[in-house]
Amino acid sequence: MSPRIGRLKVLAVFVACATVSFSANASVVPVFDLVLQQTVNLMNTAVTGAINGTTSAVEGMNSSVSQLLQKIGTSVNENGQKIASTIEADGKTQREFSAGQEKNRKLEEARQRYFVGSNICSESASGGAHEVAGSAQAAKGGMRPGGGAKVGNRSIAQVLNTPPAAPEIDSSRAAKVHAQFCDADDYAAYGGSQACPGVSSTMPGADKRVDSVLSGAGEEGKTPDLTFSQEQIDVARMYVQNSTRRSIAPQLKKGEADTVAGSQYVGLMNQYNAIVSAAADPQEQRIASSQPSPATKDLLKEALISPAAAAYFQQTASKMAKSNGVMSAREFEAFEVGRRYANTEYQADLQALSGENLQREQIRIASLNNWLMFGVKEELQKANIINGQLLASAARVEFTPIFGSLYKSVSGRMGGQ
Repeated sequence: MSPRIGRLKVLAVFVACATVSFSANASVVPVFDLVLQQTVNLMNTAVTGAINGTTSAVEGMNSSVSQLLQKIGTSVNENGQKIASTIEADGKTQREFSAGQEKNRKLEEARQRYFVGSNICSESASGGAHEVAGSAQAAKGGMRPGGGAKVGNRSIAQVLNTPPAAPEIDSSRAAKVHAQFCDADDYAAYGGSQACPGVSSTMPGADKRVDSVLSGAGEEGKTPDLTFSQEQIDVARMYVQNSTRRSIAPQLKKGEADTVAGSQYVGLMNQYNAIVSAAADPQEQRIASSQPSPATKDLLKEALISPAAAAYFQQTASKMAKSNGVMSAREFEAFEVGRRYANTEYQADLQALSGENLQREQIRIASLNNWLMFGVKEELQKANIINGQLLASAARVEFTPIFGSLYKSVSGRMGGQ
């Protein structure tokens, strides 16, 4: 209990006693008034002091509360500033991150749009396919009799580059050439003779087997060749001579051709040779497409800059291509297809492509397929031409005797009128 409150209680007791005393004895009024006045003064002083103390306490409390609220406000303001700074920093970071992402996206888009891959030189090689095909087509002209194409084998050159002889002479020359290419079957039949002194160790049966045209002459069980050596080209041409261009009648001499019968003979020989030319064309084109083409030399140099194309070249290229740096048109075409379809290095390059570069590669593959389909169309057209000639030949066989009989009948009737 505080002193002030204690004093107030004492005064209250005193006033009560005084009041009782006043009631009991009214004669002591002056004394009472004095005491009462003093008591009231003391009470006023006490109450005023208590009020002043309470006021001071309240003011102190108000001051403390004000200071507390001020500190809270200051803390709130400081925290608000910190939060605002944090939000601003976060927004700035987000803006910088978004700007960086957009920059990287644009850079990647530009890289995809303008990136030049290591296979661009291979695509340049693909662009030379027409030149290679044209070179093979031109080389076919030299395969015809008297065309001037190189022949390394002297006995074969004599057969190919001289006018047709009588069938018996032609067959004798073929037998002489075949002595170089005798196989086991021949040796079992007439081995040891001039026609078969021994079994060929390098190209047995090459002048009588279609393999010489399709995959190149060589030892038994050899793997196919796409680029032929000069020896393989020579014996393949000899196969065409034996299978398609063999002689059915000798060519006339100058004096014989000037006669009426000779003129008819020459005309008939030309008609026959026209059919034989079509019959021999697919084989001769195959041989021409299998001989080394100078048009591939520069294209291969460009293609091999690409690591994927170079790896496939080392795996599959012919000995001719690796040693001389040139390929045949057939091997070049197979190289263009295989370095994509059958090349693991290219598959790795393909997986690394994206965006527009991947679309470009898809377009290149589609273009390659179109080129191959164009080649198939060309071969079908050649086959149709030959089939048409076969149909015409069959029609001549069927209708020639009928027309001959009717012509004789008409001529007889005209003569009898």
